[in-house]
Amino acid sequence: MYFAYPAAIFIIAKIFGKEARKENIMPPITMIIPMHNEEKSAKAKIENILALDYPKNSLEIIFALDNCTDKTKEILASHNDSRVLIFENTERAGKVAAMNKAVSLAKGEIIVFSDANSMNQSDTLKKIARNFADEGVGCVSGRLRYVDANSTAIGQGENLYWRYETFIKKQESRLGRLLITNGSIQAVRKELYPYPDQEIADDFSIPLLIQAKGHKVLYEPEAVVTEKATEDLTEEFKQKMRIVAQGIKGALRMRKILLKLSPLGIFELLFHKILRWAGPFFMIAIFVSNLILIKEALYFYLFLAQLVFYSLSLIGFLLRKKNRIKLFYIPFYFNLINFASLAACCHFIRSGQTHIWEKAESTRAIQ
Repeated sequence: MYFAYPAAIFIIAKIFGKEARKENIMPPITMIIPMHNEEKSAKAKIENILALDYPKNSLEIIFALDNCTDKTKEILASHNDSRVLIFENTERAGKVAAMNKAVSLAKGEIIVFSDANSMNQSDTLKKIARNFADEGVGCVSGRLRYVDANSTAIGQGENLYWRYETFIKKQESRLGRLLITNGSIQAVRKELYPYPDQEIADDFSIPLLIQAKGHKVLYEPEAVVTEKATEDLTEEFKQKMRIVAQGIKGALRMRKILLKLSPLGIFELLFHKILRWAGPFFMIAIFVSNLILIKEALYFYLFLAQLVFYSLSLIGFLLRKKNRIKLFYIPFYFNLINFASLAACCHFIRSGQTHIWEKAESTRAIQ
């Protein structure tokens, strides 16, 4: 699945895909930033947005606060700008609930969602907006790029993972069927906004709901936002685990809607996500079966290859704070992702997944 799916989707896109029509249009945009206790990033975020290169009379900015108990609201309110609207849920309801409320207040034709800790390049909105010249386009996702990603094995692995994912996103986009967007930078036509279930991750539910209605979902790699790569292994593991658990829950809760996807959409969901979530179980099964059949030469060498791979991963773990050798950090990050998937599956089976939004130093949606 890690190699067969990228190859298959590349071939399909090569045969049936085409580049989306783009024009330099600048429709009215409402930018929505959900926040929960973001006093550390609030000042930089609002200054970043107010400096964007987009016509002032075509840009509305809504900060959707989810029961902030710190100084986030005061920091935002200190920036006096007529384009800015701040509202707050007085009780914790979660990120998607805050987004849904903000969209109901928005005046723009295009809704652009952004995370509190992601910084936009000056032309991000222009790059996003040009894709909506095609009336068949319902949703567009931009590109998340990590800064300071080369300082640790975790950061290096994250960057490599996103390069891999970017290749897949480009192929899916050529087909108008980008499977998963990025919550740090995603845009939707307001008239098509599906007001998703607040217990399902927005970057999973929104593109799939829009696809199910027959509209295109695209990837715009030139619409760039940046985030600082995490340096903490525990934080990275919890984020990966949370993303997988949310995806599993979303797929189960949306199963009737997902059956309305095109055959291509179902193919993407199965091979890009569902089988990847099951990856650690396949790895365990292969390891155990090789161990049982170890007396046969072929399986002995396959078992030996697995031991070497996991040994390299262990070395990558031990050297994670200073490792810059791909031989170590690739196996380490690959196994980190799969171990997180295994933990997420087990956790979800036991207790399900809460919808309440947990703030993190670096929040990803992926995938």
